[in-house]
Amino acid sequence: MNTLDAELTALREATARRDWGELQDSLTRVLLALDYYVGLEVALTRAHEYLPIFEAAHPQAVWARRLLVGLVAYGVAPAELPLEATQPHNSPGAANFIAAVFDLLRSAERKTPLENRVRFLANALANVILADLAVNWYGAHLDEWARQQAHGDEIDPASGLSVRHTIYARFWLDDATAQRDTAAWLALADTLAQKLR
Repeated sequence: MNTLDAELTALREATARRDWGELQDSLTRVLLALDYYVGLEVALTRAHEYLPIFEAAHPQAVWARRLLVGLVAYGVAPAELPLEATQPHNSPGAANFIAAVFDLLRSAERKTPLENRVRFLANALANVILADLAVNWYGAHLDEWARQQAHGDEIDPASGLSVRHTIYARFWLDDATAQRDTAAWLALADTLAQKLR
């Protein structure tokens, strides 16, 4: 087994454990073995697939599509972010998706060392997965989203944790979330394996 096959195996094994620290480290190592623009294409494709969900929740946020299209067209980040990109977008998964877009832009900054650019790609891919997990779980638990938004910093008497942490634990430990999480990482590993052929 060559080093790259070992990295893909490590990525798949971390997926089974849902070990996000190892997942992102393995993903970074696999992406480093690819041409940067191949990794960028994978990350941009995943972000573009999620974009309609973000736009449905925030139809006025045309800046996200413009930034992604600009990155595809020119291969570089814009000199400045649009002001709208820094405004709150309060919906499940939105913060993760916005972080993914920003990480994609950071990855395209040519003065940044290649390894850091690839880490930004790995972060972008992880954030798109998190956005998808959040929008799906909270979409089925809208009451929990509303409770988290209204009372997130309050302490839950039953657990002694903040309401936000209690709800997040339910989200993260949910069987459907775990299955969706595992499937997303395995699909990403398969895509990367195809790119390496």
